[in-house]
This record gives sequence, C-alpha cells and structure tokens, in this order.
Amino acid sequence: MPIFHFFAKLLLLALVLSACPVLEAQEATMAKVSGSAGTDFHTRLELETFRLINQYRTANKLPPFKWNEEIAKVARGHSQDMATGESDFGHEGFGDRVKVLKTKLIGLNGAGENVLKTDDPDQVAQTAVRVWLHSPHHLANIRGDFNCSGMGVWRDDKGMIYFTQFFVKIVPPVPVAATAASPQPATVSPLLFLAQPKTR
Repeated sequence: MPIFHFFAKLLLLALVLSACPVLEAQEATMAKVSGSAGTDFHTRLELETFRLINQYRTANKLPPFKWNEEIAKVARGHSQDMATGESDFGHEGFGDRVKVLKTKLIGLNGAGENVLKTDDPDQVAQTAVRVWLHSPHHLANIRGDFNCSGMGVWRDDKGMIYFTQFFVKIVPPVPVAATAASPQPATVSPLLFLAQPKTR
C-alpha cells in the first residue's frame, strides 16, 4: 500500500510539472533577465509587473508575452525621458521608438504601448496592472495580438514612478521558396504602429 501511494504521488508530481511548461519557460526567462540586469528597484518592478501581465494572459487563455531585452531598453528609455522631463507623460515619440525597434527586430509587424505614473509605493506592480486592466484601451493592448514585450520603469527624484510597457508582434520572414510556390494576393491592412497610441 505505501508503495502504491509513493507511485501515485510521483505520477501526480509529473503531471503537475508537465502541465506548466509555459510557466517554467517564463520563470527561466525572468531569471535570465534578472541575472543580467541586476536586482535593483527598477528591475524588480519591471519583472514583477511583466509577470502579472503574463499571469493575466495565461488565465484568459492567451499566450504569454516573450520578454525581449531590446524592447525593454526602448521602454526604459521612454520611462526615463518622462521621469526627467525630456518628454511629456504620454506617448510622445512613439513613432520614433517603433523605428528604432524595426532596425533591431526582424519581422516587426505591429506595436502598442501602455504608460502609467504613480507616486504610491504600496504594491506598485499590482496597482499598475490593476489600473491598466480597468482601462479599455490599455486592456486592448494587454489582450492584443502581440507576441513579444518589454517593460521599462524609472523613478524620478521626487518618488514618482513611470512605467512603459511596449508590445510588438514579430512575424518570422517566409522563406523565398515557399513564397514563390504559393503566391498570395496582396492585402492592405492597417498596422497598429502607424497610428499614434490612444492610451496613456
């Protein structure tokens, strides 16, 4: 009887572990990013906020975003610019940020951006995500057809914390042979990054 219980527990553990490959991959990514970027206040807040966004997506049967450090650098730059007054709070320079990412990310096919500022130090990541989830425009980006994201956080000298989350869709290029074999009719569809974001 004890042997049966041992094997039953072992089987249950195997099932639990096999059911969570996405979460394990996400944790590995976060550990890698945390190890490379340090564990300062900004980094911890970025990773916690990003984790909560992916937790929401997973709970709603949406694929989690893949963390991309190039996107995070651009997001951090915008948060820093807002914190230092180099740009107004909002989406000023969004088109320029997209252009920068287009030079670094092959197949970029859409982008969106959420920003937020708060001076409330309590449960900052949870508060930021809650505010975004209760705003239809921010929620549309969080639930959007994007597959990669990066988060940037900056705090000014008065304690105001600025968040930028940048979302992109990266579509791998189609091999030339496959394109020649099955030509598709040209379609015209608006790309999200051509329009200035409507949300803050």
